[in-house]
Amino acid sequence: MEKLNLSVQGISSASCIKTIKSALSHLEGITSIHVDWESGRVQIQRKSPQYDDIIHALAEVGYLSSLDLDEQNP
Repeated sequence: MEKLNLSVQGISSASCIKTIKSALSHLEGITSIHVDWESGRVQIQRKSPQYDDIIHALAEVGYLSSLDLDEQNP
C-alpha cells in the first residue's frame, strides 16, 4: 500500500473537501482519502504509486495540485 501526499491549492471549506473526495473516490486502487483544508494537504492510501490520474482528477474539479515529495514514503 502506497501513501501519497499532495499539496492542493484552494481548499477553503467543507464543501471543497466533499468535492475532492468525490473526484478521487472512483479512481482505481484508492483505499482512503484524508483532506486537511487548513494545511492544503491531501493524503491518499493507494495500492499503487500512480498519481498522475489523481492530479488530473483534481484539475478537472478546479484544484491545482502537486505531489509533495518531501512527505512520501522512503
